[in-house]
Amino acid sequence: MAKNNVFITEEYVDEDVDVEKLEKILQEMLDYLKLKNVEVSVLLVDNKEIKKLNEEWRGKDKPTDVLSFPINEETPYGCKLLGDIVISVPYAKEHAKEFGNTFQEEMVRLLAHGLLHLLGYDHERSEEDAKIMFQKEKELISAVKDKI
Repeated sequence: MAKNNVFITEEYVDEDVDVEKLEKILQEMLDYLKLKNVEVSVLLVDNKEIKKLNEEWRGKDKPTDVLSFPINEETPYGCKLLGDIVISVPYAKEHAKEFGNTFQEEMVRLLAHGLLHLLGYDHERSEEDAKIMFQKEKELISAVKDKI
């Protein structure tokens, strides 16, 4: 199987974030989805930065938990760039408490959610699309549950 490239950059550093573990989990998700020779970048930020990006790209003047920026382009070296996922670490911590998840579970949920957006899933198009996306998200999380 061709290797996938996963890059996680901590613009916002938090001692509770295990980058190596998250990279492995994202690799597992890509494998589960049978994606080969793809590249995904993840940027971990604070609420201020994600709010700025959310306003700039979606016209929403508020922080959010995760944003996805699909690229879906082939590179000259034969790898497909799926795109970038941006996660607000502080927002993830808030949501974890709110949803009764551990912080790690919430980070994995956000990785799955962001990845599905990169693949074209969109819960905001219609109720049916939301149902499909959230079912796929549960399936993806379940597939990596033993790594969390």
